Amino acid sequence: MYQSINFGVIGVQETDLEKKMQLAKRHGFTHMEAGADEVTACGVEKVKALLQQYGMEITCFNVPFHPVQVSEEEFASRMEALPAQAKAMSQVGCSRSIIWIIPGSDTLPYEENYALHVRRLSQVARVYGEYGIRLGLEFIGPYTARKNSKYPFLYTAEKMLELARDCGENVGLLFDSWHWFTGADNRDVFAHIGDPGAIVNVHINDAPEGPLEELVDSTRGLPGETGRIDIQFVLNGLRQLGYDGPVVAEPFSPLLSALSDDEEKTALVKKHMDLVWNGSV
Repeated sequence: MYQSINFGVIGVQETDLEKKMQLAKRHGFTHMEAGADEVTACGVEKVKALLQQYGMEITCFNVPFHPVQVSEEEFASRMEALPAQAKAMSQVGCSRSIIWIIPGSDTLPYEENYALHVRRLSQVARVYGEYGIRLGLEFIGPYTARKNSKYPFLYTAEKMLELARDCGENVGLLFDSWHWFTGADNRDVFAHIGDPGAIVNVHINDAPEGPLEELVDSTRGLPGETGRIDIQFVLNGLRQLGYDGPVVAEPFSPLLSALSDDEEKTALVKKHMDLVWNGSV
């Protein structure tokens, strides 16, 4: 496995794709995430040339819309645009895409919600499959994210993997250490996952102090910042499983938010990534 960076989740303000590649390169990253919209806006051939110039790879992109949080009409419209977006990402060497799954609904009971997810996500997966792209589903762990929902939904790795398997052979997990910690914190999680191919992408982070049931999704920590999440258990578990894909920091940390400079933010993320990567924290 290897380090990658998503500039959006760390609060970097730069929007120019080439400048973001330069920023990543200056701080020791050779892999980064990018959106389908920015790749298509820049142009596939130009992006390919830039990736070669800077020795970078694009590892993952978000599904350009949320398949289960739109109307039937909008879903149909966005699905019409998806093949061109998938083709563009495939052409620049990106073979992974992710979407988060909301852990509750106020309108759909569990069975109906599950059926809707399978129907729509499997359609996305089929389009992706034509271009060699895998889809990763992210489970959302915090109790605060589902406690007010009338009908709770999936929030653990094991349950999300069941949904992934029902959606297609090219569908798996986005494994996030924060969501694992807040949702289950079970030490047999990787034994349950079993297959390294079941994981499409990985996010790492840390958790602030406070009662577990009161933690909110928008306030986390940089990898290794507090030590509350056993990040070495996560990384070692991924290694033992044989996961060979990207690992991205998704910290939502007040330490990071306090910085105004893109260089400082990127440097701080790289510092924490290296610390946990080397087992220093």
